[in-house]
Amino acid sequence: MRVVLMSGSSHPALGESIAEMLGVEPGRCVIDRFPDGEHHVEVVEEVRGCDVYLLQPLGPPVDPHLMELLLLVDACRRQGAARVTAVVPYLAYARQDRRETRAEPLGARLLADLIRASGVDRIVVVDLHSPAVEGCFSLPVEHLSAMPLLAENLRHTVTPDSVIVSPDLGAMKRAERYAALLKLPLAVVHKRRMSGSQVQAHNITGDVKGCAPILVDDMISTAGTIEAAVQALLEAGCAPLVTVVATHSLLVGPSLERLQRLPLRRLLTTDSVPRSEPLPIPLEVVSVAPLLARSIEMLRAGLPGH
Repeated sequence: MRVVLMSGSSHPALGESIAEMLGVEPGRCVIDRFPDGEHHVEVVEEVRGCDVYLLQPLGPPVDPHLMELLLLVDACRRQGAARVTAVVPYLAYARQDRRETRAEPLGARLLADLIRASGVDRIVVVDLHSPAVEGCFSLPVEHLSAMPLLAENLRHTVTPDSVIVSPDLGAMKRAERYAALLKLPLAVVHKRRMSGSQVQAHNITGDVKGCAPILVDDMISTAGTIEAAVQALLEAGCAPLVTVVATHSLLVGPSLERLQRLPLRRLLTTDSVPRSEPLPIPLEVVSVAPLLARSIEMLRAGLPGH
């Protein structure tokens, strides 16, 4: 079965990298807008009878990128694609996997239903905010992790006084995995979220005095959690040499201002979402293209992903 890899407008550069690794030409499509703002999508590539992979991270602006993905899937289905896989390195709405009040929607479940209804056969994601989000989908989910790639990059710079730090209890499992991979001690910051962008840290479990902290999380949005965690670590006597590691760096709102105020040694992240211009922080990027290309090759061969 012929394989077609096609990218939406969210991250075409990543799509080109994956296509090169797979030895295929990127599938052709046209994406634009009608005067009233509606998306217009046309799949130019012949996909009848093909195994189609649609790459579209759902980074900002989230909703237009989501709508693009749904329309691309529908267009491929109506053209007769044999199988359609959505490759979504960053899955938006994954933080809405539970309701805090009766007045809130279950955003992750709604997103999963929309993707299934469009005609997707399966979805490939990287480092979900919560593994529980997999349960929102009624189709197969290939949940990949960039943590081994990031840990391997970190391995060359860790020192005897390095300590892995979870910026909150929610990231504890992730921090434990980094600590095991790098054979480093572990600490956790206890936080209280005041609003969508305001966080207050109030306690630290673990010895961080004189240590060089490595904060690990799945994503950085406004950097409120990172800022609060670093302030708490500095007050606890850690060395002002902070490394932050996150798979997805959205860096929206006041994030850059917050990160610039911190004694940031490096921010290590992936290219799960695009970055169009240099940033005023010590940023290092590890590509997820090899991870995604390997997953696609395994799916083509009918093998389960990892």
